[in-house]
Amino acid sequence: MSREDTATTEPWTVLVVGRDADVHVALDRIFEGATYAGRPIRILHGHSVLEAESVLRAESDISVILLDTEMETEDTGLRLVRTIREALCILDTRIVLRTGAPGDAPDADIVLRYDINDYRARTELTEARLFSAVVAALRSYDRLRTIANQRDELGRMNLTLEQRIAERTQELLDSETRLRSILDTSVMPIFITAVATGQVLYANRSANHLLGLVETRRDHGIWHRPADRRRILDGVARHTQVHDIEAQMIAVDGHRFWALIAAIGTTFDGEPCVLTSFSDISSRKAMEEELKQLAATDALTGIGNRRQLMELGDREMRRARRYSNSLSIMLLDIDHFKRINDEHGHAIGDVTLKAMVQCCLQQLREIDIICRLGGEEFVVLMPETPVEAAATAAERLRLAVADVKVPAANDQTVAFTVSIGLTAPRADDKTLGDVLMRADEALYAAKHSGRNRVVTVT
Repeated sequence: MSREDTATTEPWTVLVVGRDADVHVALDRIFEGATYAGRPIRILHGHSVLEAESVLRAESDISVILLDTEMETEDTGLRLVRTIREALCILDTRIVLRTGAPGDAPDADIVLRYDINDYRARTELTEARLFSAVVAALRSYDRLRTIANQRDELGRMNLTLEQRIAERTQELLDSETRLRSILDTSVMPIFITAVATGQVLYANRSANHLLGLVETRRDHGIWHRPADRRRILDGVARHTQVHDIEAQMIAVDGHRFWALIAAIGTTFDGEPCVLTSFSDISSRKAMEEELKQLAATDALTGIGNRRQLMELGDREMRRARRYSNSLSIMLLDIDHFKRINDEHGHAIGDVTLKAMVQCCLQQLREIDIICRLGGEEFVVLMPETPVEAAATAAERLRLAVADVKVPAANDQTVAFTVSIGLTAPRADDKTLGDVLMRADEALYAAKHSGRNRVVTVT
């Protein structure tokens, strides 16, 4: 982020929706004159659902929506999210929800179904966190748009190539010389192989340079998965041509790369063959993987977030049920965490959260899974672990956390404890949410019986 004169640059647009006038004023103040990636940030306001919908219909490119879940009614905000995604078909815009309290987070299926980028409790949204939440959402939106633009460009290139091939196929069949002259000038790798044997009948300069293809070689060695070659041949046999096939190929130097492939059936010297062209999309695939990782990772602690917890938790429950294995689940909450934030500041609070996670990772096994549920609450999945053994591990973890000291200002240190609720799935539990409700009951009991303890509910 920077603050500079960018009057000639198209701005990012952030829509703030909610009745809290202080939030609207704060966002105007925070982002006045600010830029991201060299573009200014423009703040629009919607103080009601009708006003927000009017802005959404009038504006063609809104990057981020900061939305209060409670406006006219308790569910007005979430109904507006549904309108945004389903009725208005605004799919790439990032949505950050402001909820009433840490425990009021939307259900996981709503987060996934409507692609909600983030949610924060009102009590958590200081100006600094408002700033970081909006910037993180802008970064995610920027990456989505970059991927979409790359995909569109690749699609246009591919379509252009297919149109050229379709328009010129008959002429190319009549003149092998003309075929070679046209394909040799293409910057895209293009090669022709015999359907029956896979022998290379022709390879242009780009294909020869990248894949080492020559007319005495077969094409089998260029595919990381031989099944991909068969999939392309089968598609051409059924439909004459295929396009937008993603597969890994092997370069002449041995490294693998992702390619976006188009192929069309033709003849060469009277022999049935396939003309194949492709583009290297390795950078796009790497960006997609990075976005997937970001979507499943808690930005502060680096462990799984609530979305990943729900996916992994349901998977472990199904596995335990299928193989009759034990599974224990801990719900951890840092005691008096609000007091740490109030007395030492949110920066020390963040350090405390990260220190607690590092302590857990040192105490837990490699097969155990820890994810951040939200705020100062964390969940530990312990596969193949009976509740009795998990209780011993939870007590060991509780003692280890109590020994952690976090450096603070003026040579002070912050010590903290955790309360732990422990449970295991029952036969009638349908989802991880059922188990977490029971773990929350155990955590509640631990809190109200003095904190810094482990309570088990089975």
